[in-house]
Amino acid sequence: MTYLTTLVLGNNSFKGKLPPEISQLQSLEFLDVSQNALSGSLPSLKSMKYLEHLHLQGNMFIGLIPRDFLNSSYLLTLDIRDNRLFGSIPNSISALLKLKILLLRGNLLSGFIPNHLCHLTEISLMDLSNNSFSGPIPRCFGHIQFGETKKEYYEFGQFHYSLYAGNFLTVYPGYWVKYWRYPSFAYEEKDEVEFVTKNRRDSYVGDILNFMSGLDLSCNNLTGEIPHELGMLSLIHTLNLSHNQLKGSIPKSFSNLSQIESLDLSYNKLSGEIPLELIGLNFLEVFSVAHNNISGRVPDMKAQFGTFGESSYEDNPFLCGPMLKRKCNTSTESPDSPSQSSQESEAKWYDINLVVFLATFVTSYIMILLGFATILYINPYWRQRWFNFIEECIYSCYHFACHTFSSY
Repeated sequence: MTYLTTLVLGNNSFKGKLPPEISQLQSLEFLDVSQNALSGSLPSLKSMKYLEHLHLQGNMFIGLIPRDFLNSSYLLTLDIRDNRLFGSIPNSISALLKLKILLLRGNLLSGFIPNHLCHLTEISLMDLSNNSFSGPIPRCFGHIQFGETKKEYYEFGQFHYSLYAGNFLTVYPGYWVKYWRYPSFAYEEKDEVEFVTKNRRDSYVGDILNFMSGLDLSCNNLTGEIPHELGMLSLIHTLNLSHNQLKGSIPKSFSNLSQIESLDLSYNKLSGEIPLELIGLNFLEVFSVAHNNISGRVPDMKAQFGTFGESSYEDNPFLCGPMLKRKCNTSTESPDSPSQSSQESEAKWYDINLVVFLATFVTSYIMILLGFATILYINPYWRQRWFNFIEECIYSCYHFACHTFSSY
């Protein structure tokens, strides 16, 4: 067993404690004991120097996360969701500098979200939801990568073809060639991770994890304002801050989340207006600011915002717009005619300019008639066909009328 690299015992009915002797498997790279009934405290696994993937989720582990829990510089995945762990996140977690996936959802963890998590700059998926974290969201989260960036490489050598990130690269003899590619990590086919995105809990397996990115801080007791630094996460796909006590306005910097697909800010105490710049988020599929104190006009129903329903904005009594069937009052009303100014503002949303419509319709109708008359005047063949058609219509109507009235 000394050279065992993979141990998968998940989805069984094992009970009792996880034996501390398991840490003697020092060559282990993949350990999965998830979805059992294991209990007791977590043992120290610091002697597993080569561990890359650790799955302990779905058990009944209780107590603090040990300070000397892990010490592997190769660890990519740490999944200890849905247990009964309490206390704070130990500083030792921040030493796992290659960590890509950190899943702590569904425990009893409390205290402030520690700033030392920001040392995990390679993180792509972080789920701290359904705990009892309090205090503000760390501003330094804006400096975490949350997604793969292409890295620069150089090559020098013989003439050959290479394939990088789906593109052919030609390297000529005697020349340095610069190219970019997205680094990938050795996610096993058995490496399965569950994450909530687009209001749906899905499982992701294997290489697809190289392309997933998200931050879930929902269902905690977080307070304060949303840091504008989160707008620096230009590669993130999912951001869920719902079911907290966050206040203040939605940062305009969120318009820089160019790859975002799901943005959930519901069930907070947010105020102010929805930044109109968010209309430029071309990949946004799920958006919710429901159950807040948002005010002002909802963004125009353009681009992705044309796909969001009323449920995305519900329970914001001061929001207005055609989707909510609630008219907006202009903030720049003139003293002498406030109702007129308001009506002019609403005309942009609801009304069609009747004068322009009638003028366009009449002009188009006249142009069609003139064009038709011109064709009949120029072309005698079509003129004769038209007269024959009219004559046939008249005779048909005449015979129909005679037949109808003769039956009475």
